[in-house]
Amino acid sequence: MNAPVSAALPAVLSMALLTMAAPHAGAEEVSKTQPADARGEVEIVNVAGSVEVSGWDRAEVQVKADLGKSVERLDFDRDGTRTYIKVVLPKMGGSSGASDLIIKVPRDSGLIVKTVSADQRIGGVRGMQRLQAVSGDIDTEFGPGELELKTVSGNIVARGDGKGLVRATSISGDIDISKAGPELDLNTVSGDMVVSAERLERGRIKTTNGDLHLTTALADKARLEAEAINGDLQFTLRGELNAEFDIETFNGDIDNCFGPKPRRSREYGPGNELRFTQGAGEGNVHIKTLNGGVTLCQR
Repeated sequence: MNAPVSAALPAVLSMALLTMAAPHAGAEEVSKTQPADARGEVEIVNVAGSVEVSGWDRAEVQVKADLGKSVERLDFDRDGTRTYIKVVLPKMGGSSGASDLIIKVPRDSGLIVKTVSADQRIGGVRGMQRLQAVSGDIDTEFGPGELELKTVSGNIVARGDGKGLVRATSISGDIDISKAGPELDLNTVSGDMVVSAERLERGRIKTTNGDLHLTTALADKARLEAEAINGDLQFTLRGELNAEFDIETFNGDIDNCFGPKPRRSREYGPGNELRFTQGAGEGNVHIKTLNGGVTLCQR
């Protein structure tokens, strides 16, 4: 398994060296509004505190900020179709840089948020979202736009409309995604995943020590790959199935609620495998674990 977060968050991690999260004591309140492209991008950077973003029908971006004592300034600029919002800390750091941001953006905006220990909460934004945090939690609603989520120890909660593509990466944080769209790309090290998708066409899921519970219908030519080292993998599949199933475990049980039962893959020693076809077998489901079990059910 790759180490996705260390490569994905260099800019955010470097910001963590500038400050340490401390009890929030606001020194300045700021309220600003400026015109914005209705389908542009809004980029937000805040080290500690919180970021709350909501979509509205105006072609404007509004920022209300409660800035920490050591904050140098709040940058709020526009360059073409992109709006930038950044809490700027002094180069030598400070004892109280935690800042709370409440931001309104055009609902069809694309959104980029980068934080270290600040929690993120997003609602009513239908454009693409790229949300990154180190120890802060991410809680978002997403629409048809692509969703990309990355954390180290923060938890992820995301609620969609059944259309958006989802890519999520976490080291030790849990991932909870509901009503995802047709494509999933999920990676964790020790975090657990609870995921539901309306109708899955492509799925790539990997975990080292986390458990997975996936609920979805499968498109006729769906491709689903899931791997775990020490985690248990549970699948609840809705509706008619039209796929070939290839499941193997080295040191774990396979529990299939429909179709054939698994068999031992080795006469002497551990290992179970299950291979069968449902319907015309146009899709493909490949599941593999080392020390975890697999549960497969249809409803």
